[in-house]
Amino acid sequence: MAYDFNRAYMDIDSLMAYKAVDREVGQSFGVVVLAVELSNREYQHRFDKLRDTHTMKKPPSSNRIFAGYLVVRNVGQKDQYETWMPEHVFIELYEKISLQKADR
Repeated sequence: MAYDFNRAYMDIDSLMAYKAVDREVGQSFGVVVLAVELSNREYQHRFDKLRDTHTMKKPPSSNRIFAGYLVVRNVGQKDQYETWMPEHVFIELYEKISLQKADR
């Protein structure tokens, strides 16, 4: 399969739903988040293009490429925002849920 050069710019409605496994994380950032695998460099490209129209946290350095996730927190609330987190952190905090269970 060829690499999709537009994948960093996908609409948040096409992201998968994940549930916080830790109560404190759920209370702080919402029980359900939307996410997709995205490297820190891909997130940097997304940030550069969409920061004027999306509420986004500034990305970490992209001098080295790391696996991770684009994460939309506080989904559906006025304080909804996008951020990036390393893969090992994300998989400790969230588990995938079916779309039927997602409270969007």
